[in-house]
Amino acid sequence: MSANPTLLQASIGHQISVFIENRPGTLGEVIDILRENRINMLALSLSEGIDIGYLRIAVDKLAEAKACLEKAGHLVLDKPVILLEVANKPGGLASAIDRWAAAGINIDYAYSANSPGSDASLIVVKVPDVDKALAALA
Repeated sequence: MSANPTLLQASIGHQISVFIENRPGTLGEVIDILRENRINMLALSLSEGIDIGYLRIAVDKLAEAKACLEKAGHLVLDKPVILLEVANKPGGLASAIDRWAAAGINIDYAYSANSPGSDASLIVVKVPDVDKALAALA
């Protein structure tokens, strides 16, 4: 990976998914629980459903996040994902995507979080086989 200046780091991480009611305040309730337990969100994605929201979060303390959200009555799912850190510039993600395509690896979904002034972007990628996807980047 060091031979490519746009792909800074790749690792297997975890994402938690939380089902929340589709009404004002429910996202805030989840965020407040994490804040109260000193858990930092690294990335967040919220999708709407008919009556529920589907919240996906990468956090710095996985076990603690799952425990406190479950204690509050939330259904929490844990899925392995690839955490890509890429250069925050045009083409930053291209080398990983190109390698995965060449290896026949499909991307189920992805989301990212970064500041426009940041040198790097964190991209959370769900693939069918995280070990194979990570190996394709080596």
